[in-house]
Amino acid sequence: MTQRADAAAPTPLYAPLPSGRRALRVAVLVDRAVVPAWIAETLAALAADDACELLAVLHVPLPPARSRYRAIDAFVRADAALAGAARKATAPVVLHERLREVPLQDADAREHDGCLVPGARSVSLLRALDADLLLGFGLPPPSEVLCALARHGAWFFERDATDARRHGLRHLDALRRGEAVSRGGVIVHDGRGWRLLGGDDWSATAQLSFARNRAWQLLRVPATLVRLVRRLAAGGTPAAEAAPAATPPGVLATCALALRLGVRAVRRHLPRLGRTEDWVLAARRTDTPLDPAQPDARALRVIATPSGCFWADPSLVRHGGRDWLFVEEYPYATRRGRIAVAELDDALAPIGVRTVFDEPWHLSYPLVYEWQGELWLTVESSAARTFALHRAVEFPARWAFAAELLRGRNAVDGTLHHDGTHWYLFACISESPLDVDRRVWTDLFLFVADSPLGPWRAHPANPLQSDVRRARPAGKLFMHEGRLVRPAQDCSVDYGYAVVFNEVVVLDPERYEERPLGRIEPDWLRGLRGCHTYSRGGGIEIVDGKRLVPRRRTRAARGEESR
Repeated sequence: MTQRADAAAPTPLYAPLPSGRRALRVAVLVDRAVVPAWIAETLAALAADDACELLAVLHVPLPPARSRYRAIDAFVRADAALAGAARKATAPVVLHERLREVPLQDADAREHDGCLVPGARSVSLLRALDADLLLGFGLPPPSEVLCALARHGAWFFERDATDARRHGLRHLDALRRGEAVSRGGVIVHDGRGWRLLGGDDWSATAQLSFARNRAWQLLRVPATLVRLVRRLAAGGTPAAEAAPAATPPGVLATCALALRLGVRAVRRHLPRLGRTEDWVLAARRTDTPLDPAQPDARALRVIATPSGCFWADPSLVRHGGRDWLFVEEYPYATRRGRIAVAELDDALAPIGVRTVFDEPWHLSYPLVYEWQGELWLTVESSAARTFALHRAVEFPARWAFAAELLRGRNAVDGTLHHDGTHWYLFACISESPLDVDRRVWTDLFLFVADSPLGPWRAHPANPLQSDVRRARPAGKLFMHEGRLVRPAQDCSVDYGYAVVFNEVVVLDPERYEERPLGRIEPDWLRGLRGCHTYSRGGGIEIVDGKRLVPRRRTRAARGEESR
């Protein structure tokens, strides 16, 4: 197994700018020198991206707007106190300490007729900077004069953007309605009105806390803004649509929301009392595997697995006339995944279980491939921020490191595919440096190479999609009746809630298109709460399922292990 990634530069996620295009020159205006972390990380991401040149940050001190909604202010304050790690998103950060290479200068401006009008000093500074785009945080909408000082005008976030308590109230709507997903993107004022940019972004809604749900959405802003700037730099025009201003709820609506969240918390946690999550596997031998357009997993039968652990992420391999099953094995004693392999007998019972990899960090999602007459294995090791390829030395349990495919990235469920000419690598990757609840479920990236050993290059369509309902891989791609199918996870309701099958319509080094076909709901076994991996091969198909089991079962297993 490979070691943790070193300090070398991370694998690029985006293709280089087209020939003849240069980095976009961006200047920033902000109302204070200490800002919420999500803003500081957004500017840091822009400064680090090769498609953006962050010229300067101009400090324009204006008195903050007064809030007329005391009830929601009090609710947000109380909710944030219970939010734990979610407070990272709005923690105060000193800008000049986070952006040491970017000049921070004082500027003058005033508010007139609800817009920000630059003073003489600001006009002079901005003309000298010769910016392509102006970004604003915590300030009134830009005036026509201000927008004219940059080639692409200005994008100003809401006036309360720098207020750690009041910003992001638009994310209340999905929470209040109990919707499984929240629409992302950024809402900015371009001098003509409020616009939603990057609205083709759907992430899970935190159902029990506004502070947590807001954090999940705000921590996506750095990547979203980088992609929008890259699109402008490449000569494109970001899709935009009118966005109405959010109206904070009044006293009665706030009280109703607090009550609703309390009821949800009881309904969510009551069934979990004295219970913990566990996974099961179900499989069958068949010459007619399920149809991805109308999948029915009820014919699969639960297979016996060793005690003291659970198995998940099943992957089937037919080799040497025998059937092998690679899995994530999760011992209750260590509470850390490792990779195991077993042979399947005629009744699909695992025999001869062996450990393949066991590291100080969590391992999962093993996949085996055949290339040039040899077998190759990939394993998810996102905790080590690396993704590697291993070559079989003595199948099935001995493997040697062959190549690092992704470096320095929080990448999960990496999946290779060979179309006969090119190799493709699909993976969900988080770009946020502020990890809250390990949410690597939404953004699907693709990389291309001529060999599984690399070098790998970012696909021009990255990210392929930003949709928690069908982004994260759920097993190897497979052919079904002439169609190439990519299994994916629906992580909207919960992590690993359902398996979604997508037909890959176009796949080449320049383009990618897919469309949903069908899904395996967690209804094929009583008590299931999710399923998130599907595999087929050698006349066998298998799926995993999540359920709740008495906590005493896992405690007993830990006790036996410790003895």
